[in-house]
Order: sequence, then structure tokens, then C-alpha cells
Amino acid sequence: MRQEAVEVAVIHHRTPTLLAQALERLAAFAPDVPVRVIDTAFDPSLALQLEGAHPHLSWLGAANHSFADAVNTAARHARRPLLLHMNADVMIGPDTLSALLEAFDDPRVAAAGPQARTPAGALQDQGLPYRLHHARLRWRRGRAAGRASVDVPWLSGCLQVLRLGALEAVGGFDARLRFYNEDLEWCVRARRHGWRCLLVDVEVVHVGGAATNGNVAFAVEGVRGGYAFMRRHGMPWLRPLHRWGIAGGAWLTAQRAHDPAHRAAWRALAERSARDDLVTSCLGARLDDEPLC
Repeated sequence: MRQEAVEVAVIHHRTPTLLAQALERLAAFAPDVPVRVIDTAFDPSLALQLEGAHPHLSWLGAANHSFADAVNTAARHARRPLLLHMNADVMIGPDTLSALLEAFDDPRVAAAGPQARTPAGALQDQGLPYRLHHARLRWRRGRAAGRASVDVPWLSGCLQVLRLGALEAVGGFDARLRFYNEDLEWCVRARRHGWRCLLVDVEVVHVGGAATNGNVAFAVEGVRGGYAFMRRHGMPWLRPLHRWGIAGGAWLTAQRAHDPAHRAAWRALAERSARDDLVTSCLGARLDDEPLC
């Protein structure tokens, strides 16, 4: 695929310094690709300040409902076959775009993503299964005819290139998953429809956590969303084990928490899990609202 087939959506929420750096990288390495900032806390003064940061930059305000909603908003406004969506705290490299676009020469590929490193240079830890995927990619390096890539069950939402045809066929990201798990859930649906999700041997830097400030409500929502995902896609016999595992883990976390707000949040999650009340999120209509429970 050529660069004429892709456009970029940068999902941004109150991290102007990182956004400026991300746009600088995009201007250096993808100057001919349209870039749209999806701003979930739209600030006209910031848009004016950064209007010359990329040759083809536009701005779109969006509700601060969820990451999934922001990606879906970007997809509705996309006009090219491929959409690269990325967080504002992701820094691409000189060959990021070209490497990811190569994956779409295969018409079965729905999504492609890079390996993400922390600013310190370590591979971002996405759990034990993903360490195995990274190892598989290292093994493929040097053995592949072109750029190495491996099929994976899911791709990190920090940066993905999506085929809009696949998004239309499978449906958009699930905005009921308010924070975390939406990238996992979408890739599972895509693969069940016969599409491929590829981890490509190219790297980006992902700062991570820049817009959350360690808010415990997001960590709790991640656990709740994981259970919602299990209810939707997992084996039925695993659901009670998962639910009671959450209850026990949340209770232990509450016991160890020093911050009263953190203690209360984890205790509430343990209680909700014990009574099987994890279907809906406690987050308010906007992510920066006070939690509802």
C-alpha cells in the first residue's frame, strides 16, 4: 500500500507538549499524509498554536466518552481506505508508516501495529502472552523475505492501522468498554470474521499513562471491562472463576491501599463482583466526570 491510501487520527486529551512532539514526528516522517487531531477536550487556542505543526493538519472536537468512541469518530470522518489512529503520546520513527502499510498488501489484513517501547527503551510490557509474540517476531526477523510480521490475537491501541473495509464489516470499537480492553475486543471480533491482525517488526515510543494521572477509576474500569469481555467472548464455565478472582484480587488490593480513595474504589469493585454487577461501567458520561459508583 502507498501513503496515498492512509490518513492519521491522533487521539488527544490535555497533553499539549506530547501532542506537539507527536505532530513534529509526523511532519518529519509523513509530511504528505493528512493528520486529524481528535481532541476530547477541545481547546481552540491550542489548535491555533499548533496549526502549522503539520502540512495537512485539521482538528476535530469529540466527546470525552471513551477511547473507543474517539476511534469510531475518527473512522466516521476518514476518507481513505486505511486509518492510522494513535495516542498523542506515541512517537513514530522514520520507517513506521511504510513498514505498517506493507502489511496491507495482503487483503485479509484488518489491522497492523508496531512494537511499542517505553521512553527508557524497554519493550512495553503487555503481559506474558505478548512476550511470546515479541519472541516469535524476533525469530522471524532475518527469515522473512520482506519485513517480518506475526499474526497476533490483538494489537495495542496505542497505534494501529485499520482497514476501514474491515471496520465496516466487523463493526466499530465497543464504546461500552470505557477504558482498556476495546482494542482486544475488536481484534477478537475481526479474527472471528476471518481477518488477520499483524504485529510488524517496526518500533514506536509510547510514553503511556500521560492523560490518566494514575486515576484509580481507570484501573478499576480496566478490570471490569476485562470481565465484560470474558462474558461476551469467553467460555461460560470461566465466568464465575473470573468474577470471584476479581472479587478476591480487588479485596486484597483494597486492604493494601494507603490512599483512602483507592481503598474505597477497590472495595466497591470487590462488592460489585461478589454480587455479579459488573456489566455496566461506573464511569460517568465523560471520563473526567466523578464515577457513579
